[in-house]
Amino acid sequence: MESVVRLVLAHRRVLAALLTGLAVWAAITAVTRAPDTREVLVAARDLSGGATVDAADLGTRRVPRSAVPAGLVTASDVEGRAVAGPMRAGEVFTDRRVVDPRDVGAGRVLSVVEVSPGTAELLRPGDAVDLVAVGEDGAADTVAEAVEVMTVRADPERETAVLGVATAPRTATTVARASMTSRLAAVVVARQ
Repeated sequence: MESVVRLVLAHRRVLAALLTGLAVWAAITAVTRAPDTREVLVAARDLSGGATVDAADLGTRRVPRSAVPAGLVTASDVEGRAVAGPMRAGEVFTDRRVVDPRDVGAGRVLSVVEVSPGTAELLRPGDAVDLVAVGEDGAADTVAEAVEVMTVRADPERETAVLGVATAPRTATTVARASMTSRLAAVVVARQ
């Protein structure tokens, strides 16, 4: 044991230099090491809600695995589908960001409803809304309850917004009839 102590004391400066170098190497390695990443599909440019996605709208980006969202999709899953809501350039595509209006679920159809642009700014795909028909006299009647919003698209030229909502076929007929005679409003409801 004494021989080890003497050896350490005799070479303490060399040992200190070696340990310092090892610490510096470990720190540099920790800082410069590339994180584990994964390539994801992103919007190549800003996309408006309801726009049909084509190959020119798609790009890729590498992100840390810890930042990868659930529901990733491939280019073939996205092309030809509609953007559920507005997307910024660089935003990651997931299964919730695109919809196929022909695939709204068994026993449901896609109804298209015009609402005020202010209402649409508050809505996101997946929200549940009641659709209320408001007549010229101010009377209001609920024409659809707890329908799911599939797409949201603003139409600045007409100063309206267009919602795609999934409804039962009979409800779609009622909504279409009401939209011809009344102004429709969407009221967000809690999902049960």
